[in-house]
Amino acid sequence: MEVDKLNPDTSTWEGWFYSIVLMAAKDPWGFLYYVFLVLSPMFAISLFLTWKLTKELEAKEKDKKRKAKRDSNIAKARKANKAD
Repeated sequence: MEVDKLNPDTSTWEGWFYSIVLMAAKDPWGFLYYVFLVLSPMFAISLFLTWKLTKELEAKEKDKKRKAKRDSNIAKARKANKAD
């Protein structure tokens, strides 16, 4: 497809898309700069949410182990009381 046949009208989705494609073709490093500039807050948010989820999963696992140990000790104590 030739550049002359592209729709340069940015009021339509097609024209908007083609203007971005042309910008990326003319200045690829600038285009990548803008892409990373726009996406970097999303990466930061993703990092924060992943960190929170990891901490929550670790806390749940720790609580689960604590409850299992507690239940095991209660069962041992009941078994010892029945033997007496």
